[in-house]
Amino acid sequence: MPNSFDACLYSGAVVKTCAVVQGNIRKGTEEVLEFLARHFDVVILSTWDDEPLERLPIGDWDLVRSRKPAVAGHSHRNFQRLSTAAGLRRAREIGATHVLKWRTDMLPTKLNVQQLLEWSSFNVLSGMKSRLVTCAFRNLTVKGDWFSTIPDLFAFGDIGLMTTLWGDDTFDYTATTNLPAEMLLETGSQWLNRPDVAGLYCAEAELYAIFKSRLQRKLGTPLTHVQIAKNYMRLIDHLRLGICWFGESQQFRTINQALQHPWWTEKTWASEKPQVSDVGYPDSGFRKSMRRKYLTPWVIRRELDRQFEWYRDLNR
Repeated sequence: MPNSFDACLYSGAVVKTCAVVQGNIRKGTEEVLEFLARHFDVVILSTWDDEPLERLPIGDWDLVRSRKPAVAGHSHRNFQRLSTAAGLRRAREIGATHVLKWRTDMLPTKLNVQQLLEWSSFNVLSGMKSRLVTCAFRNLTVKGDWFSTIPDLFAFGDIGLMTTLWGDDTFDYTATTNLPAEMLLETGSQWLNRPDVAGLYCAEAELYAIFKSRLQRKLGTPLTHVQIAKNYMRLIDHLRLGICWFGESQQFRTINQALQHPWWTEKTWASEKPQVSDVGYPDSGFRKSMRRKYLTPWVIRRELDRQFEWYRDLNR
């Protein structure tokens, strides 16, 4: 059912919020959709045409079914791009002004759409309609800048900015990786032969490189990862949303932060002092020992217990 944001005024403009939930049908997907349908004006499930009809959840949401691209890309990045872009096209068709990109296996028990709107509309620079609200987790600033990363887990912003981030105009679904022309010009192509190329130019790095390229063209000025994160994004601690991650063999699974990377944090974003690292994935010395400490059974158990607590509180 439409919520209080339907046709309401926010910052002088009519707002229609939409959640695009993309991916295959998984355990918990129906719960995710039902929760989001109570908080957004419109919910769109963007999935695949080979999903069995009996598995498709039926409820107060729109359905978009797409054919999977022939080439999945490293870590199925092409699948994620296509299903998200297809959902965004439908969102634009129905007049959505602000969109949340979400996944079919994530239940946000502490989601506050009003807060997302406020974050996205705060200190918006000229030439833009909103900031991009996403998690600090998986933001990595490196030199060279094109290999920096931004999260592909979720994002919220106006429909234009979200299309800049996730739209598939000029995206080549027959390619394993998609490289902006400016990136190849500045970095060369020799790195494509590295044995660790799938991690070096991971899904989050590809998302950043394409977004950076599009944003530079839109604004007509060169940008760095730090400038983009500081001025065009609002980074938050993902724990604010109380996300329960549905797994296959157990009720929830952990999404651990790889401590060998100097990720941004919400505090880093506020202080504007990120650590800049060399390109690549260091896994030695102090960071390696900390990563081992972090991934102990006790820490994993605590991560799961926290999700059970959120889920229990939501369903009381």
